Amino acid sequence: MAAKRRRTTKIHWNIGMIIFVVILVYILINVILFLGKKKLTVYKVTEDKITNTLSFTGIAIRDEELLKASQSGYITYYVEEGKRIKKSGTVFTVDKDQKVQDAFVSQVQQLEKNKKVIDDEEIQHKITDYQSVYSDHKFSTVYDLKYDLKNAILNLSEDSMKTVIEAVKQKLGDTSFETQKSTSSGVTQFYSDDFDGKSAKDITSKDFDQSQYRVQRYNTSDKVKKGKVVARINKSEKWQIVIPLEADQYRMLKDKSEVSVRFLQDQTTATATVEVAKKGSSYFGYLKFNDYAVRYINERYLEIDVTLDSYKGLKIPNTSIVKKKFYQVPVKYLTKGDNSAKEQFTVRDTSNKGDVTVEQKSFTIYGRTKDYCYLDPEEVGENVVLQAMDSKDTFLIEKMKTLKGVYCTNQGYADFRPIDILIEKDDYSIIANDTAQGVSRYDFIVLDGTTIKENQIIY
Repeated sequence: MAAKRRRTTKIHWNIGMIIFVVILVYILINVILFLGKKKLTVYKVTEDKITNTLSFTGIAIRDEELLKASQSGYITYYVEEGKRIKKSGTVFTVDKDQKVQDAFVSQVQQLEKNKKVIDDEEIQHKITDYQSVYSDHKFSTVYDLKYDLKNAILNLSEDSMKTVIEAVKQKLGDTSFETQKSTSSGVTQFYSDDFDGKSAKDITSKDFDQSQYRVQRYNTSDKVKKGKVVARINKSEKWQIVIPLEADQYRMLKDKSEVSVRFLQDQTTATATVEVAKKGSSYFGYLKFNDYAVRYINERYLEIDVTLDSYKGLKIPNTSIVKKKFYQVPVKYLTKGDNSAKEQFTVRDTSNKGDVTVEQKSFTIYGRTKDYCYLDPEEVGENVVLQAMDSKDTFLIEKMKTLKGVYCTNQGYADFRPIDILIEKDDYSIIANDTAQGVSRYDFIVLDGTTIKENQIIY
């Protein structure tokens, strides 16, 4: 049997098919390029402020007078904690067997029969405060009230105190108790802690471990030991906060003389002078204040924010920032000629025959420092020579310097605008809002400067 022949179909190309294939390939290429191309997005420039802030837990060191028990026994305070006492005022007494406390109360009652020596309004105020915070589950508030009332009752005037002390001495004898007076005026506190007698310079890195911090608080009727600190008097509003620093924070604060400090406890802001020191491998900062010592008198550790700088200007994303080279020209070649208030340049031109001509020209200045101004090479051209007006000096424009800027899209194309960066933080920068030829608030700029070229038409 004869083999069957296979029939093949030939494709007959005509001009129509060729055009169709070319168009199809063109479309596919453009689709691929479009999908792989970065999308052009614009950003609206706004005003904003960035603060350079560091957060710390600091240790408060105050100007204090420490008062110690001169003998072991039971303590009685004669001024309310947190209240101001005058110089030579009676702060507390210590007796060995608590008989003195009863004798004092008895003598006060005798004085009360003759004249008023205690403040009934203050006692009522204490009771009202107690009622406002009372809870069945917080029995400690009952004891706090007891101590507060006892302190308030014994918060006599100094004249009355002298009368009571003399009467008790006559009844029990001079050696029955020890009286402690203040050697300076100030606000009283009744506690002892790990920082008794320490100055700011004595603070070490270990002191910032709050889990190791120990404090002993005292109330009237507590038993105390001889030589122990049982009261302190804050003598002035001058105080310090010591903060631990990292090496980079040390460098940031080293050249600062003042900083703004915000107390996170109540959001109060204060100004502090600042000093830094390196001790071995550790760094410390010392913030000195002239007020608010009494406001935070109950706190040894304080959470604070330290503001190094605050910058206000125009906010732009860092992805918008591009670079461009400009001619660097000494400002001495700027002049105001031809009775014009506009700054111009004197351009010197030498013909092939050696003839020299000068002409006043205006170029856009994209930036300026004390010594130089910056011109666009595309506007100026090449081999341009400037001549100084007040001398025979000439200058060939050729030296370049790179400036940072953004592409502004207000006019429908990518227009380079120079910027002056004040600070960069995270993904944004704050720039000056008065840069010559720069951007203004509400201008539109390219979000990603790598997605477009200068002068490229956008729409």
